[in-house]
Amino acid sequence: MAITQDGWFNDTFTKVFRQSVTIDVGSTTPGVFKGALWTGSVTPDFSQTNPAYGSSPWNSGETSGPGYTAGGNDLTVVSFAELSGVANKVGWRFSATSWTSATMSADGLLVYAPGLSNRAFLLRWFTQTYDSTDGTFAVTPDTTGIWRTVLRNAA
Repeated sequence: MAITQDGWFNDTFTKVFRQSVTIDVGSTTPGVFKGALWTGSVTPDFSQTNPAYGSSPWNSGETSGPGYTAGGNDLTVVSFAELSGVANKVGWRFSATSWTSATMSADGLLVYAPGLSNRAFLLRWFTQTYDSTDGTFAVTPDTTGIWRTVLRNAA
């Protein structure tokens, strides 16, 4: 199999809302969350209990090559809030991140929290493989967020 969709890890999502995993998803402190790049060889299990960077299936298939360091980059949250001008939607926005002088390929970005035993939060699928050859590999999230969801149907 391969990465074929975006997804929030169900176990993490429910534990954050039940407060059995405590983290400020809106913290703007760089490094509270990290983003690691993955090749299409990984098969995500969004129903996995306690998903984490470094544990199966996230212990193989990470992007590698010059310009990339295992574990990825620190991410900086821009906001976790209602989307401006978009009724009934919340978005989780991160600043762009990049790897310079990079020669690598990636199909997706795993967002995880190193301070919570590397707990995986979500996987963002790029919809195709992107390559970089001794250049800059940049991930620039959509302005509405890396993750967004409808909170209620419009009346």
